[in-house]
Amino acid sequence: MKRLKQHPLTHVIWDWNGTLVDDACFCASIVSEILQEWNLPGIQKEDYRRRFRFPVREFYDELGFSGGEDEYLEVCESFITKYRTGWMNCCLQDGAAEVLDELQMRGVSQVALSASQQDHLEENLEYFGIADYFDAILGQDNIRAEGKIERGRQWFEERKISADSTLLVGDTNHDCEVAAALSVPCLLYSNGHQDWSQLVKLPSKKITCLLEVLNVFA
Repeated sequence: MKRLKQHPLTHVIWDWNGTLVDDACFCASIVSEILQEWNLPGIQKEDYRRRFRFPVREFYDELGFSGGEDEYLEVCESFITKYRTGWMNCCLQDGAAEVLDELQMRGVSQVALSASQQDHLEENLEYFGIADYFDAILGQDNIRAEGKIERGRQWFEERKISADSTLLVGDTNHDCEVAAALSVPCLLYSNGHQDWSQLVKLPSKKITCLLEVLNVFA
């Protein structure tokens, strides 16, 4: 991992699902319901966090899904539909609002970069009252949870941002991959969609509380 204090950090890129919003339990319940609809064994939250990973297709295949591309798109659409019916019952992660507010007061530019669809992401951030903290909201134009690297690169190119001045905070192996592709340091939050047994295998520094992000700016 790159040394976080080598250059002054002026930008933070935030992942959404599992990092700022506590939705792993809800997502596990949706995945379990979908699996059972395909006559496959359901899954509990603990097992979900132990096994969930990107690419998401590999995760489903490991759970026993053997459908083709059309069937997988059907699964993706089913997940989005079910998520849309209950996401408002989720809540922000502990410390999320506080760290966003503190970074804004310190003049740090913040960006939301998510595998969620663009319109859904914007709606989520507005609902939880945190949209105004972000200088850019970068979602996707597909339902397969793909494209974070491309969206991140596009943002860097458009804004002429230096990688040395940017930190990425996420909760999965894909956030680690995105950070590596963008050449930025990464913090991985251990209370999201992947548990410690998965995160410990990744090179990025881990945190157990979102307020630990502030330590980087001390």
